[in-house]
Formats: sequence, structure tokens, C-alpha cells
Amino acid sequence: RGGVDMGDHPPITPCRAHSGELSGDMSRLYDLVTRHFIASVSQDAVWTSTKVDLQIDVLEEQGKGQGSFSLAGKELKEAGWLAVVMHKQYGDKEEGDELEDEEEKALPEFVQGELIPLFSASSQSSSSGVNVAPSSASYASLDVKERMTTPPGYLTESELIGKMEVHGIGTDASIATHIENIQKRNYVELASGRRLIPSKLGLVLASGYHLIDTSLVLPQVRADIEDQCNKIAKGLADKEAVLNRAIDTFAAKFENFVTNITKMDVLFGSSFAKLQDVGKPFTRCGLTRRYLQYITGPPPRLYNKFTEQVYPLPAGGLIKQATGQKCPVKGCNFELCLYQVGQPTRTFPLCPYCFNNPKPEWGKPPGQDDED
Repeated sequence: RGGVDMGDHPPITPCRAHSGELSGDMSRLYDLVTRHFIASVSQDAVWTSTKVDLQIDVLEEQGKGQGSFSLAGKELKEAGWLAVVMHKQYGDKEEGDELEDEEEKALPEFVQGELIPLFSASSQSSSSGVNVAPSSASYASLDVKERMTTPPGYLTESELIGKMEVHGIGTDASIATHIENIQKRNYVELASGRRLIPSKLGLVLASGYHLIDTSLVLPQVRADIEDQCNKIAKGLADKEAVLNRAIDTFAAKFENFVTNITKMDVLFGSSFAKLQDVGKPFTRCGLTRRYLQYITGPPPRLYNKFTEQVYPLPAGGLIKQATGQKCPVKGCNFELCLYQVGQPTRTFPLCPYCFNNPKPEWGKPPGQDDED
């Protein structure tokens, strides 16, 4: 009944009816899954939509604009799958749907070409200009509604997933990781209603990519790679040929990006006054006693928004806040953070200042080649 077979796993399918052994959230979850499954194999819901075009001659005669109006309504004829679910969900609107303003209501009977007198007695007009129709069915009243256009809302997670599926980006197993990554990197923020709001960093970064190479932002390149990988899996394309073509494509894009990187620098410089827009307070600086901003990167670093000083941190591990303990090195006074790495996990105290300014008597930092 429609949908796209991603080839990863079948849908969640109820196997048997429970006999009262489930309760609370487990029972509600079972009910949701079962109703959705039954609805997916049920008959379509059938609606009767009616649209009536009306012409009010008196408005044109008085020079008050066009007198063309329309009235739309719909009635449910066959409930179909709507009888199974317990909420009103009519499905997605089709593009170009002219009846987007229709309400669920029955319209009066009209005859094409019928003339209906407009009741406009001033004695029964309200202060808002809305006239009250008499009881006779042969008259009509005029009601005025004032509306304003509104911009489209931010995408929800489910809407974004739908668009990624349309463009062939990711699989059911990887789409959630992509959405999680753009949140971790502060490109978007998750707001109420599971809506994804682009951050200032995300907007500037996307604008910079558009300035240099639009294809780095639009989904076509990624979708083409996914399509070629699927063809390799089905034996319709040669792996080496696809790999070499992809390397050549991205090598050319990389060279073009490096050549025009100044466009990105100018955009960031004009959009971000300070780096604290993408960081969060983490530990105190030993020099100013101000909080340093932790920027996850890559590369991870601490930033002092008051002195414009940046303290790079070691990569490959997890940086966490400590309990406010200060560095024991005399005269340092920087608050320590914790560096976790390895499997099993080992935790080390880390001073951001000493890590970037080691003393000679401490020897060479770990991992530095013993040359010279």
C-alpha cells in the first residue's frame, strides 16, 4: 500500500492479542502499534468535497474590489482506516490542493446560476460590519474574515526524515545519526514539538557553502553517491569506477573550496562578533577568573570571550567538567577538567593552560617524536 522499501528491516508487526498482561505505557504502546498496523491494511477514508463559487455584484458596483468568493466544505462518507485510529489524521495534503481552506462541514444545497439576495439592513448590523440574516432561507448574510500570510514553520524531525527519504539520503539506520550529528555540532537546536531550528552557526555555514559551491549544500551530490552504492550492491555498477569518479569529483570540489575559502572567512567574520555564540560556560580561567567557553569542535577547545584566547584540548577522547578543583601547579590557578579515553575508560585530570604551555622540566608531551 505505498511507501518505500529501504531493504533494511520489515515494519513492526503485532503477532498476537494480549489478554490483559500488559498495563500502563506498555498497553498504550501495544495499542498504538496494533491500531497503526490495522489502519495500514484498511480501506481508504472517503470524503466528499464541495466548492461553491459566489459572485457578489454589489461590491463591484460600489467599487469595493472584486466580488468573487468561494466556499468549501467536506463530509466524511466512509470512515475506512479512520475508524481504527483514535485521532483525526487525514494524511498529507497533496501539492496544488485548491481546497486547503475547506472545513469539515455540510454545505447548503446550491443551484448553478442561482441568485441569492444579500441581507444588509443597517438596523441589524453589528459594529464589526457583520450583518445578521433573517430566518428566511432565501437570503444570505456577508461575513468578513481578516487573515495574514504566515511563513512556513520549521521542519520537525519526522518532516526532515521524510525529505531525506525523498532525496535518497541515508537509510533508516543512518538517518537518526545524521540528525543527531547536526545537533551535536550546534548547526540546529531541538525546540518544542521536536522542531529543528537552524542556529546562527548553521545558517552562516550553509550560506558560506552556497557562496563557494552550492552542490555542497544541496542534497543531489549525496543522493547520487547513495544511488551509486546501491547500484554496486545490486551488481549494476563497478566499485572501482564509482570510487574513482567520487574521488575525482570531491578532489576538484576541495581545490575549489580552498581557493575560495576567503569568502567563508569574510562571512564568519561579519556574522560572528565572538566565538561564545557556539560555546557554553565550562571551567574558570586562572588569569581572569572568567568562565571559558567549551567548543566541541572539531577540534575541541576552550575559549575566553573576554581575552579572545583559545586553549586547544586533546582529541580522541571525552572532555568533562570536574568539581571546580584547581591545577596544583604553582601560579596556574586554572580549573581542571577531566579527559576520558580508552577502553576500558580511563580518566585523567587536565589543565587547559598547562596542556598548551608545558614546562621544559616535564619533558616532551606524550606522542611527540623523539627527534633532534
